[in-house]
Amino acid sequence: MSQTHCGTRARLHVRETLPGPVRGRRDRVADRLAALVAERTLVGYDVVPWDKRIPCDGSGDPDTRDRYLAFSEWADERGVGLAPFFETRECYSWETGERGTWVVMPALCLSVHEDGELTAVYPHTDGDTYNSVWTGIGSLEEGHTGEELPEDRDPLVV
Repeated sequence: MSQTHCGTRARLHVRETLPGPVRGRRDRVADRLAALVAERTLVGYDVVPWDKRIPCDGSGDPDTRDRYLAFSEWADERGVGLAPFFETRECYSWETGERGTWVVMPALCLSVHEDGELTAVYPHTDGDTYNSVWTGIGSLEEGHTGEELPEDRDPLVV
């Protein structure tokens, strides 16, 4: 698939296995992104699966690891945090039979790219303010301040 690097694009990162309620949220987010493309607010979007967790030792899926590292760099440069959405935990590996430190990825994450450069990651925190995936959608909508959320949206989950 060819990609253009002109304009604003969104990427919805999704865990491959999701419980029913989160699948519904994923579908609503994807529907809204499709509407933003139809409205010409976005050039395009794609949905990318990622692992539930990645080991902190640098092994594991390199694509998910590289995305996480890019997101961490973005957050550091802006003085915002990815925790508690990207959480580091001690986990047991069924594959190795050992415990290790892993980064647990959020079920849904939205990254925004302007002319090919990462410009935003949702969810993230800015001090005591939680910026959800829906906050990110709101920031893409014309004239939206990003501060209001639809009543049926849980800002801490999506």
